[in-house]
Formats: sequence, structure tokens, C-alpha cells
Amino acid sequence: MEQQQQKSAAHVSKLFVCTAVDCKDEIEEKFERSFINLQQQIAGLSDKEMHDMLSQFVCKEKQHEEISIGFLYIILTDPAMAPKTYRDITLVSRDGMSAIVANLTILVVEKYAKLTETARRQLIWVLREFVKHQVLSVENVIWNCLRQAGGGDVSHKNLFLVESLLDIFIEYRAWLETNPFLVQSTVYSFVRLIEDHANPALLPLRQKEVKFTISLIRDRFHDIIPLGRDFVRLLQNVARIPEFELLWRDILYNPKSLHPTFNGIWHLLQIRTSRRFLQCRLLPEMERKLHFLASNVKFGNQKRYQDWFQDKYFATPESHSLRSDLIRFIINVIHPTNDMLCSDIIPRWAIIGWLISSCTNPIASANAKLSLFYDWLFFDPAKDNIMNIEPGILVMYHSIRNHPFVSSTLLDFLCRITKNFYVKNEDRIRLGVYNSLKLILDKQVIPNLHPLFESPKLDRELRNLIRENFREFVSPVSNIPQTMYPVTHPIQAPIFKKEADQRMMPGENIDVGGVAFAAGSGTISLVDEDNKIAIAPVESVERGELESVFSDEDGENMGRSSKNDENTDDDDDLPLSKVRLKEKPVPERVELPDAIAESFEIFVTKRNSFTWEAFLKDFRTLPASNMDEAQLNYVISNTVLILRETLPQQNVFSESKTEEKFLAKSISYPLYGLFRFLYENEDKSKKPFQTLLSEICERLTETGYLLLYFMKIHCKLQTRKNVQQAYQFKTTVYRQICEATDEKIGICLVRDLDLLEKENTTIYLWLLPDIYREFKTIAINNTELLRITLRCIDAKNVRDIMYSIAQGKLTIFKQDGLIDCIRDSLEYETYEQFCLWQLIQAHDVPLKCIQDLLPELEAANHPEALSHLLLLLKNEEPTNEIIRLLLSREAKSRGDPFVTSALRFWCQRCEEKLSEIIASLLTSKYPSSSPNKRKRPSKGSSAASSTPSADNVLNHLEHYRRSCRHGTGTGLYVHDMMQRALQSAYSHSNESTKKQFSDLFALAAEDETTAVGRRGGSGRGRKQPVNKKDSNSHSAGNKKNSDVVKTIYSSDENSSEEDWSKHKVTQPAKKRKKAINDSD
Repeated sequence: MEQQQQKSAAHVSKLFVCTAVDCKDEIEEKFERSFINLQQQIAGLSDKEMHDMLSQFVCKEKQHEEISIGFLYIILTDPAMAPKTYRDITLVSRDGMSAIVANLTILVVEKYAKLTETARRQLIWVLREFVKHQVLSVENVIWNCLRQAGGGDVSHKNLFLVESLLDIFIEYRAWLETNPFLVQSTVYSFVRLIEDHANPALLPLRQKEVKFTISLIRDRFHDIIPLGRDFVRLLQNVARIPEFELLWRDILYNPKSLHPTFNGIWHLLQIRTSRRFLQCRLLPEMERKLHFLASNVKFGNQKRYQDWFQDKYFATPESHSLRSDLIRFIINVIHPTNDMLCSDIIPRWAIIGWLISSCTNPIASANAKLSLFYDWLFFDPAKDNIMNIEPGILVMYHSIRNHPFVSSTLLDFLCRITKNFYVKNEDRIRLGVYNSLKLILDKQVIPNLHPLFESPKLDRELRNLIRENFREFVSPVSNIPQTMYPVTHPIQAPIFKKEADQRMMPGENIDVGGVAFAAGSGTISLVDEDNKIAIAPVESVERGELESVFSDEDGENMGRSSKNDENTDDDDDLPLSKVRLKEKPVPERVELPDAIAESFEIFVTKRNSFTWEAFLKDFRTLPASNMDEAQLNYVISNTVLILRETLPQQNVFSESKTEEKFLAKSISYPLYGLFRFLYENEDKSKKPFQTLLSEICERLTETGYLLLYFMKIHCKLQTRKNVQQAYQFKTTVYRQICEATDEKIGICLVRDLDLLEKENTTIYLWLLPDIYREFKTIAINNTELLRITLRCIDAKNVRDIMYSIAQGKLTIFKQDGLIDCIRDSLEYETYEQFCLWQLIQAHDVPLKCIQDLLPELEAANHPEALSHLLLLLKNEEPTNEIIRLLLSREAKSRGDPFVTSALRFWCQRCEEKLSEIIASLLTSKYPSSSPNKRKRPSKGSSAASSTPSADNVLNHLEHYRRSCRHGTGTGLYVHDMMQRALQSAYSHSNESTKKQFSDLFALAAEDETTAVGRRGGSGRGRKQPVNKKDSNSHSAGNKKNSDVVKTIYSSDENSSEEDWSKHKVTQPAKKRKKAINDSD
């Protein structure tokens, strides 16, 4: 009983706040397990015994880390025991507490939001102790804690963290100044946080922040210069605070007083702010969700994610200031790859448009717009990246159609900020905006500026303002507007008109464009007699959902950021994942078994394909008993890192498909060494090798399609060396990769080819014949693979694929199951469906394989399929089966043009045969002898739903009749079998049917023995043989009837049935009525 209580108590975490629905993840379980194991080991021991026992345990790295985490758990959860535990851990630790710092960093980054209040307070305590004793790498923990101090958040929890960190920095100022990067991050963060602490209740905290920050800026200004232009943007928001106003005066008037190398405000504005400073103003959790939104959510499905984000982070009035941080992060940090730009993932401009349009605070809205266009003002094509200016133009371009108010407010802001941001250097600002627009046109980000700058949805005043500011990109007033194509003539250099200097002293109201900002509004304005820095206020924008579709080419990186006099250690040109790796502690080296230690060390040192294959040869036969988990993880992590880093970032595929030197070079990297090794060694491997292979496939998503590429090149090169022997794909190697990931080969193949197509369409199409040949059981009639192909091909690709099909090199379809592929394709884009039907036609698929589709297709929803099926029907003779399926189509009130078109075409070629088939089908719908006696269906006959009803056949015949004008095409009704079929239909129809098809029944000819409406006559509807005399008289009757038919079809085909019944009462109808009366 006591054991059960202890066990249940062990699951109650003192470190994390957990609800009933929360599941413990790996980090939480690791901390809990380490604490429990430590408690069990030291229970009942004295301090000396505990130290002696733990000193023996910590000799092994795994146990050392577990004991360290256990002690850290006690420090964070038990304030009373914390000092003693800290003393114990200093005695036991063998690595300078690097294991504790590393795990504490992970805890802050991943789990800070779930820490209990006690744990958060103890976290500050232990950080203070680490700083006091100058523990190595504690600045990593401090930097991540700064990230957790979120902007736009004035909750008690956030304010506690901000003030606690501030106290540490003030108390240990000397330690802080030894780390330039931490000084920069601290200044950048606190200048941003001061903006949110404008509430009078927070005045003491704000005053402490201001005093510390101003002191640090002035004392360490040489460290502050690399913060660059975004630091200036933050300073504008706090410019009304007296201490910062004095700082502004020194920056503007006396820059040398701050630092001898500082040349003034333009010096800062020319430096691009490192992405790490922009990143530090977002919570790690917020960053993860933003990355998910920009890389996983499809365009059109983003609303629920945006609503959740809005409720989570924009719930308070102070949170509006967070929008500027998010926009700067999206623009400078999230740079999508080519495949993401070409996919249906929500583009960056749509996220930014939502952030701006949903903002209801005018000051925050103006700041958000400045964040969007900030890089435009200082853009230099030789140094800056086009991806930083692309979202601004795309938001305006895609919104002008459905949301012109968004585009007009952004254009108005851009025009005014160009003129008013920095009046003394207005010519430089204009040059930056000009360079931005010119590069946008040169790189074809948008085809032309005319639809945006000269849109009729913009008011006249704004168009004049655009013409005044961007005259180089606007056509002359007298000219006719240009078409929406890229400009082919060179753009002349800009002509700048220098405005008179505006003299306004600090503290006065600033009036830009007729809208004034009061001095106490806390926004961005500071003016001197030679300089003016201000933001033009813009009205708030109503929230609207952007609907346009984004499709753009990837802008190439235009170079590294501007060089400074200071050593900034800038990593802007590194991927963010590598930046994160730099911030994490490097794992210590692990001793490996002798069998692989030497070869692995050589591979890690040389990093080439030969040393990699040599290591694999040793590692493949290593049994699982010779390696523990830590050793295996060490091998895997280093291997994956080397394989990724040795792959080229660009041009991973061969430049030529024929030259051997390019082909051989493209598969010379270490990852291809693994494929070569698997190609030559197909025997079953030991478990460690299988685990390594599984981890490589999981962590390097490109492994699958690079293997397919390797097999293509390898076979090509081997065949050239030995012409007499043809080398083929070894699909068993690919199956081995699929087994390593524990997935079916069909799923893996589709996933890998999808990734390959997004990476390089040309290589994907090059591999396509081999894929369909070697994996034919999976690939042929595979709708997922077919969709990947259809979405990426153009007219030339369709042509080349059809060439391969005609030569017998490629087979995409087989007849069995093709109809299911076509059914799935009915939802595709129009161009994709047209390409599909071209490929079907290239396979010479007979109509009988797909004719069952005829009743299923709808005229309104499936025009592509109906168009191609009509062309196929034109090459066929009418048969009973085709006509049955054709007339089974639903006949709507206005008819079915598809059926009518097919019948009219066949009438021109085989009218009599068509008439007999339809007549036979119509006759089969009625009993042969008595209206009250029905046929019993024969065994095995199809269900009633598979054959057209009598009303359906009559409907199609009626609409066909209406399509005939001036007697053309009416021969279908004059043949004997059709005449008897119509007479039979009339005889067995009720009154409503007779009235509905009265004009159709009127076409049935009468003779001396049978009249339409009589139930008598020959038993099965066949006429008796007639002699020559009767035949002549019958011919005369037919001639008379044809005249009547011409009269019937001479009216308008679009008239209603009521018009037909009123205006087309002919003599045969009267005669029929008389005959019925005589019969009665």
C-alpha cells in the first residue's frame, strides 16, 4: 500500500504545471527519472558518504549527466535545499557544470511556459549563482531567458522575468560587458520592452530600465553600432522619453561624443540588423508556430490558425506592438525555398497582409507598415537580399483587385515615408526605393507595376502622389496604358527633386499629410534643423481576408550584409538551423569500439566518399552487443551532420545529362557513397547499421529521391564502361531504404518523387521513364504519381512524354483501372486534365475501357472530360451499349448538348443505324401486347438504374428535335422502326407524358390501318408487307408527312413548351384527335 502511494506521488511533478490531458514528453520524463534515481541513491547517506558514492558514479558520462539533472531538479523545486544542493553539485561536477547549463538551456527554450512559479523563481536564483561564479556558457541560458521576456506582454509573470534579468545585469554589470553579443541582445531587448511599459503603474520599473539601458548604450556604444537600422527603428518608438531624447540629440548633433568611429545616424541605417536580434524578440513557442504557419498550412486553410494566433498573442491592447516584431521576423528570417514558393503553402505576403489589416491601433498600424517597407528605404542591390523587399510589393499587388483599401493605404504610406523619413538624405532614401522597384521588375517578382500604380480603384489624389514620387515607373499621362508585361526598354536613372529643409524642434507636433501626432503619443518622431525622422500616420485598416494566389520565382541572394568597422560575428547568411546549432553546447566525444573507431575518425576528419565507404564496411558487420546507445547516437548525429554539410546547397544534380565528368561529379559526395555501398552489398546487415540507415533516411528527407537519381546515373555510367552489359535499377536497394523507415514502398516512392519534383522538375521528368519501368506495378495507374506529373509539365514536357510513349519507352496507363484514374482527375485543374487526356490518347486507349463514364459526367462540372470523350465518340460507330450509356445521362430542362452533339454527328454518317438502335431501346421500355402486362426481367439482367428510363429517352429525343432547324437532322424520326417506337410510346404513356411530348409524338406517321393514339394495329408494331400500289401511296403519304415535319421545325428552337403547344397545332394533330373520337 505504501509503495503504491509512493509510486503515485512520484508522478506528481513539482517542476512542471501539468493538466489531466497533458502527456509527459521526453524532456519531462528525463528530469523526473533523474530526480527519482538520485533520491534512491542518496537516501539515508551522510554528506561525506554521498560525496564519496557520487564521485564514483560520475566517472561514466551517462551517469554524470543523470546525477547533474537530478541535482538541478532539486534546486528548481526546493528553495530551502537549493544552497546545499548547489554546493554538492560543485563538488561532484567533473565538467565545470556544462551538463547542467546545457540541460538548463533546453529547459528554458522548450519548457519555460510550463514551469511552476517556484521553478521560475529558482531559475533566477540559479542563474544569479552561475553568473556570480562565472560558469562557462551561462550566457546561452541568459540569452534564451531574454527571449522568454516577450514584447507586448505586461502580465505579472512576464514583468517578474524582465525585472529579475534587469537586476542580474545591474548587479553583475562587469560580467555582462565581457560578452559583446549579450550586451547587444540586452540593449536591443530592453529598448523594445521599454515601449510596452508606458503604464503609470510601471513607472518605477520603466525608470530603472531606462537608466540601465542608457548607461549601457553610452558606455558600450562601439558594441551597439552593429545593431544597425532596426535599432534606430526601436529608438524612434521611445524618442519622447527625456533620457532617450538626449541620446537622440547626441546621435544627430554630436555623434563623435558617443564613439570616435561613429559618423552619425546614416552610419547605423546602412547596417542591416542581424537576424539573431530579430529572432530574440519572439518567444520560442511563437517562432515555432510562425514557422509552422509559413511552411505547412495551405493557402486558403489559414483562417483557423490565424484566429488561434490572434486569441493567444493579440488579446491585450499592449500586444499590438508585437506585430512589428513579427513582420520584421517574417521578412528577414523566413525565406522560403523554391519548392515552397511553387507549392500551395500560404505565402509570406498573405501572413503580413493579415497582420497589418487586422491591426486596430493607428500607431501600431503605422509601425507595422514601416516594418514592411523599412528595408526598401536603404536597399542596395549589391548587398541586400531581394527576399527582404518581395513581401511589400506582393501584398500591394495581390490586394489591389479584391482589397483595394489595403493597397491604397500601403501605397500612400510608401509615398509619404519616402519623402518624410529623413529629409536631409531624401535623395538616398529615394534611391533605395528606386533600387527596390527596379530589382523587383528585373527579377520578375511581378510582371509590371502598371496594374498597381495606375489602377482605377485608386483615388485621383493618390495616383497623382504616386506619379510625383515614382515618375520613372509610371507611363506619361498622354500615353495609352501599357499592357501587363515586363518592361523591355531600359529605365532611365531617377531624377530627384530636393525638398526644402523642414525646421521643427523636438517636442512640437508633427504634421505629415494633414494628420498630426501629438508629442506625448509615444511614437516615432524626432526632428532637428538638418534632419527629420518621422513616420507618416495612416488610418487603421479593416480586417479582410486576402484571396489572391501567390506564385513567384525565388529571388537570389544579392550578397552579404555591409561590412562594419566592428567585428559583428554576423551570421545572416547562415541558415537559421545552423545558427541554432551554434548556440547549443557541442556534445563531448564518445569512445567507440575498436572495430570502427579508426575508420570513423578518418571519415570525420576527411569527410569524403572513400573514407565513408570504408567506415560502412567496418560498421556493417558490427553486432549490437558491441555498442551501447550513447555510442550509436554519437555515430548517428555526427554522420548525419557530415552527410548534410557535404551535400552542395545548390546544383545538387548534374549540369549535363550526357557528359560523364558532370555525371560522375554529381554522385561523388559521401551520401552517394552509402548508396554505392548498398548497391554492392545486398546481404542483410546488423542492427546498428539498420538503425543508422533508418536515422539517415528520417533526418535527411532527400535521401529517397537522391537514391533514385544515383541509380539512374550509376547505371548510365556502368553501361558506358561495359557496352555489352546493360545495367538496370536495383529496386531491392530502394526497398531496403523503405524497410529502414518502416513504410510501404508505394508511399515512399510517391513521397520521394513529390520532393524531387519540387526540388528539380527537369530531373524528375528525366527519371520518369525509369520509374514507370522499374516500379511498374506501383507506378502504372497511380493517381498520386500522375498528379505530381501533371502539375509540373508544360507543353514541351507533354510533347516529350508523348514521344517516349510512342517509342515504347514509357507506359503510364493500362486499360484495367484507367477509369478510376479518370474519375480522380475530374477535380484537377483544367490544364492538368487536358494534359491527362493527351497522354490517354497517346496510349491508344479504346473507348470501351472508359465508356462507363458517360452517364457520370456533368456538363457544368466536367467540361474537359466531356470534350475529349466527344472527340472519341466521333471516331466510333454507334452501338447498342454506347447509345444506352449516352441516353442514360440525366436530361435537364434545357437538354444535354453533349448527347445532342453526338447524335447529330452520327446522323450525318449512319442515320438509319442510329434510328434503329434508339427505336429498339425505346420499344424495349414498353410491353409488347398489353399495357397492363409487363415483361419479367431475365436472370442476370442489369439493374434499372444502369439503363435509361422511357422518359429519359423521350427527353433526349425531344431536345434533339428542338435542336433541328428547318428540317435538318429530322430524318432520324422518319424511319419505320422509329415511327413504330414513337407510336408505341404514345399508346402506353399517361396523359401528362402525352402532353409533355406532344410535338415529338406528332412526328409519328399515320397510315390507313394505324393512327397515333390507337391501341389496335399489328401485335408487335410491325407493318404488314405492302404491294407496289400500296407502296406508292405510302410514299406519297411520307412526302406529305415530311412537309408537315418541315412546318413543325420552322419555329424558334428556344421557345417554351407552352409556345409549342399554342402555335404548332397542325393538321395531323387534328386528324389524330378525330380518329380518337371515332374510336371512342
